[in-house]
Amino acid sequence: MALSTDERNNELSLNWWIEVGATHPLCIYYFGPFENQSDAESSKNECLEDLEHEKSAIVYSRVKFCQPRKRIIQENQLTIHDLSVSPPTFFEALVMR
Repeated sequence: MALSTDERNNELSLNWWIEVGATHPLCIYYFGPFENQSDAESSKNECLEDLEHEKSAIVYSRVKFCQPRKRIIQENQLTIHDLSVSPPTFFEALVMR
């Protein structure tokens, strides 16, 4: 279950998030926060469907306990750290673009 509005006031807190890497547009999305891993896992397909309807080219998705610095990290905002903690498939997709 997603957190309530009051709990979202600290939006980018250390918590469970759905992380999605895409190459069209090139960015990393974070959906959440969620109360627990199970809630995030059960919401993952819905988040992916939303992005697919927007014609996003999804490279990877995963549920992760983290504290994202932004909800959407766009191409010009990606850092070496972002790439180093992403799955290798994301970096490979960037190189092949």
